[in-house]
Amino acid sequence: MQYWVKVVFIDNKEIELKDAIRHTISDDMEILEIDTPKEVMIIPLKQIKYFSCDATVFSNQKAESV
Repeated sequence: MQYWVKVVFIDNKEIELKDAIRHTISDDMEILEIDTPKEVMIIPLKQIKYFSCDATVFSNQKAESV
């Protein structure tokens, strides 16, 4: 399943990926990793103001686990 992820940086630049497959935060809470079919983006959390994603990802995970 693909979904969108939007990242806004501290300098107010932003990126929006419409084909994310997975996004995770590292165990040490220093890196955001976003996987798409074409690339893997690794972004230090210190550079991020905020990020958001398509909420349907979470509702689908609940339905699949039942």
